Amino acid sequence: MVPGQTCWRIEPAERTTFLVDGEAYFKAFREAALRAKHSILIVGWDIDTQVELVRDDSFSPEMPTKLGEFLRALLRRRRKLRVCVLNWDYALIYALGRQWMPTAEPGWRRHRRLWYQVDDHHPVGASHHQKLVVIDDAVAFVGGLDLSKSRWDTRDHLAQNPRRVNADGASYAPFHDAQMMVSGGAASALGDLARSRWFSATGRRLSAPPRRSVEEVWPPKMNADLTEHPVAIMRTQPRYEELEEQREIEQAYLTAIKRARRSIYIESQYFTAQAISRALAQRLSEHDGPDVVLVLRQYCDGWLERRTMDSLRAQLLHEVELADHYGRLRVYAPVVPGEQGAEPVAVHSKLLVVDDEFVCIGSANLSNRSMGFDTECNLAIEAGGHARVQTVIAAFRNGLLAEHLGVAPDVVAHQIHTCGSLAGATDALCGGGRTLVADCFEAMPASEAMIPEHALVDPERPMAADHLLAGVGFRGERARIVRRAMVGLSLLAGMAILAAAWRWTALGQLLDLEAMVGYAQALGRSPLGLVTVMGGYLVGGMLAVPVTLLLVVTILAFGPWFGALSALAGSLLSAITLFGLGRVMGSYRIRRLAGSRVEHLSRRIAERGLWAVLLVRILPIAPFSVVNLIAGASSVSLRHFVLGTVLGMLPGIAIMAAFVSRLEEAVREPSWQAFSLVGLVVAAAWGAVWLVSGRLQSRQPAESRMTAGSVPAT
Repeated sequence: MVPGQTCWRIEPAERTTFLVDGEAYFKAFREAALRAKHSILIVGWDIDTQVELVRDDSFSPEMPTKLGEFLRALLRRRRKLRVCVLNWDYALIYALGRQWMPTAEPGWRRHRRLWYQVDDHHPVGASHHQKLVVIDDAVAFVGGLDLSKSRWDTRDHLAQNPRRVNADGASYAPFHDAQMMVSGGAASALGDLARSRWFSATGRRLSAPPRRSVEEVWPPKMNADLTEHPVAIMRTQPRYEELEEQREIEQAYLTAIKRARRSIYIESQYFTAQAISRALAQRLSEHDGPDVVLVLRQYCDGWLERRTMDSLRAQLLHEVELADHYGRLRVYAPVVPGEQGAEPVAVHSKLLVVDDEFVCIGSANLSNRSMGFDTECNLAIEAGGHARVQTVIAAFRNGLLAEHLGVAPDVVAHQIHTCGSLAGATDALCGGGRTLVADCFEAMPASEAMIPEHALVDPERPMAADHLLAGVGFRGERARIVRRAMVGLSLLAGMAILAAAWRWTALGQLLDLEAMVGYAQALGRSPLGLVTVMGGYLVGGMLAVPVTLLLVVTILAFGPWFGALSALAGSLLSAITLFGLGRVMGSYRIRRLAGSRVEHLSRRIAERGLWAVLLVRILPIAPFSVVNLIAGASSVSLRHFVLGTVLGMLPGIAIMAAFVSRLEEAVREPSWQAFSLVGLVVAAAWGAVWLVSGRLQSRQPAESRMTAGSVPAT
């Protein structure tokens, strides 16, 4: 490990231990936190105040077992203790799977020594993914586990475990993960990292706590796997504002894979990192290369990840398998016996073990995002030829395999020695009720898979707006996008100006705007109102009436909530109708009708499918009706067209509903304050489009030089 290249810092650790699965980590965290006097820093991707830290029926707690109550009790008990929680300001798609506003928990906002902040200091689309806890800068935890729901499990991973439930009583699948616990200088350095992240996210500096000995904080019943051995700390940090790009985790992985002699053992939730897969393929193609054993999650959570991340994984696994000329690759998923056959274990660990020489554990998945786009933190240990450390690393790897195979660690060690290879040992031990299964990563049918560009779903680094457009082939549409966005915002601004003019000028005597709003609302209350509006969308789509106008009328008629749903339904009805018409007419007739410039758009929709439809719905690349006809004439499936339309139009309809409802209130109860609020909303949107326009257009001269000039030097 080299600081500044494959790691950030190398620090001494008086004690180091591996914590496998949630039961071990949650219990160790609780025991260490009970000894805290000055500072507890929790930095994570997610946190849930209702999670139970200990679930042993025979355990008689002296303190509450739920995380939120436990931390508040600690603060009452320790007058000088400060608890700082930094949680990712998560994306909307994760909202249903997370606790809504932990600060709503009683006492979390009121307690002056409990600070909760969210971290949104990252590029658009990225996430804060570090998972670390630091206690008094004396003991620290790093790994794949958050203090959150659906994480706790024992190493038995029973298919049915009454203790493996969330606060609402809902059970979840067996869950496997790993954490590393360190002390001394390594813990102090992780405290520096946590405070640095806190400052980046909040602008406030945290002071380091007074120095304490490891013996005071380390749980007395916790045995250390290693003592007095250095630990390397490595990061992923995307370039963002004042922060420089750091890709230490990726470099550490690549270096370790290159140096492997006998075996490479990997556990990961995802397998979509292109640089890592290329490095593994290179080693597998060598005559005397190492065995490669991958233990992966059988399939991702949720339909969207299964159709994107699993599809990308299938591509990379196929490429790696093609390079396996000597049969040294094994790809497994762990299963346990259930009532209806084998049940998959949800692999969430992120770790690498190379020979008996190197082990790396942390928050970084084997994905492009974790290598360069999200913020990550890993810890690593190198044996450096020391037999004592080699024994510990080998025991850790063998213990993991033993857990997955349902045998004792000694059995795994003996089988490796007997077979002379890691791959041979796993082959020999597979086949029990609790085991590792191969050939279970089935490729999704092409009709269901969404195989996007890596740069869209799993980017390696932040993308500029024009690079995002280029990812689906629309870079040349920048100027048109900006113009159409300006026209749409001008229409909204015109509506606001018209409403203000009606209130404070003579226009109010000529135009009864309030009556017009009343007519729209009367339509919404009528028995045939919804049918009439749906018919309006059909006719409006055929006549290429701007969909923005139809949305406004619908929201006025039915109100913001039902109006937004009705607007989405009407838009979808019109879109599907025109999609069918485009399919019947064919691409040749559509080009004759809409002009030759639609050929490029048609080709991109056909090539990129769902992602192109999603982008043209979010960005005003072409008129609504034209997009529907072109999509129908292309080879994109109806399923992807409908899904892209719904996902792409939802944000715009929600914003439109909020705007129209505010405008309607301003018309009914006019005041300068009400109209000023409407004006600020339009001005903010206009300013955002203007800013994006400037950033997009500023790149054109350089691109022109590239296309017109000579080939760049290589």
